[in-house]
Amino acid sequence: MIMRQNKGNPRVGIFVLCNFFFWFSFYAYVPTMTPYLVGLGVSYSMIGLISGAYGLSQMILRMPLGIASDRLGKRKVFINIGLIAGVVGALGMFFTRNAMVIFAMRFLTGVSASVWVVIAVLFSSYFEKGKIASRMSYLFMANSGGTLLSNLIGSAVAERFGHEYTFILSGGAALAAAVLGFYITEKTPEQQEHPSVKQLLGVVKNRNLLVMSILAVYSQMKLFTAVIAFTPEEAVRIGADSMTLGILSTLAFIPPIIVSFIGGKIFARGANIRLIIALGFSLSLVSTLVIPFAGNMTAIYASAIMAGFGHGICMNTLLCFCTITVDDSRRSAAMGFYQAVYSLGMFAGPVVIGLFVDWISLTGGFFAAAALAVIGLTLAFILLGNENKEYGSNYD
Repeated sequence: MIMRQNKGNPRVGIFVLCNFFFWFSFYAYVPTMTPYLVGLGVSYSMIGLISGAYGLSQMILRMPLGIASDRLGKRKVFINIGLIAGVVGALGMFFTRNAMVIFAMRFLTGVSASVWVVIAVLFSSYFEKGKIASRMSYLFMANSGGTLLSNLIGSAVAERFGHEYTFILSGGAALAAAVLGFYITEKTPEQQEHPSVKQLLGVVKNRNLLVMSILAVYSQMKLFTAVIAFTPEEAVRIGADSMTLGILSTLAFIPPIIVSFIGGKIFARGANIRLIIALGFSLSLVSTLVIPFAGNMTAIYASAIMAGFGHGICMNTLLCFCTITVDDSRRSAAMGFYQAVYSLGMFAGPVVIGLFVDWISLTGGFFAAAALAVIGLTLAFILLGNENKEYGSNYD
């Protein structure tokens, strides 16, 4: 469908395929990583730190990458470097059993993921401004599709060959993304003068950007804490094997694809953004509260689907509208700020809840994660006004 709608513009197809492998490489080992680390004798707090390392590097790098990209007027070179870092990080985890080295390699995969800020901006430059919000759903579908298949295939590899070989699978996908990355095209900037660093840093004063970034923190904290870091361990306690964990993760990433597919049409009709995001946090809240009382995989599967819809609704909406009030020359900086802020959730969520689990219990950790969804829901009503429904009508 993407290729048909963009006939004569192969950049879009190559870009989407590259992005598919890019996100595939980050999640092939995720479903079975927590049980793998537990088997190595790693504490829950260290597991939280390893999981959070992926977000830590993004929190540090995304804003500087956005500023550098806008300042130089170049995108592709940063993308190519990031894709290569992904290859090194994934393959590096294959050759070690040391928790600190795994932490370092996971940090490096986060360095790779940091270039998502530049990827999103370069992709959006392919379209007219009025179509950006709906066309970004292409990229989000590739993200979710790559993540979904990587979870399923990675779990099959872990079941058949052992968890270590999921790192090889991730490395192969990262290499495919790196090769495709060299074929991505970049428009020559129309203007030779670029904003100063001071002007670029000024994006942090944009209220819409700040609001979307704050809400994204809580959505990411919820996902990386409950769904990615600790739900697999709860499933193992019930008796799940590697394939079951893969199915669990896959079910969590199917809903975002559905959300991405229909999101553009909903936004084009001037939907109330506050109510959409509130719905996302509500689903996330319920999905988390189900897990401590589940007792069987059917209930955990249901919670994963609900969590997937909740996260997909929140993040797809926030991504589409986070930079909508920022001019083109500062869009990478704005996107970098947005992604750096929500990376705080990817880092802090697993680390804080990991300490909480070590201190109290795994069940207590899920209740703490539910509290994050409550905060996000509350902030959605406080920070977003009814005027946000107007965004969609301008960006169809």
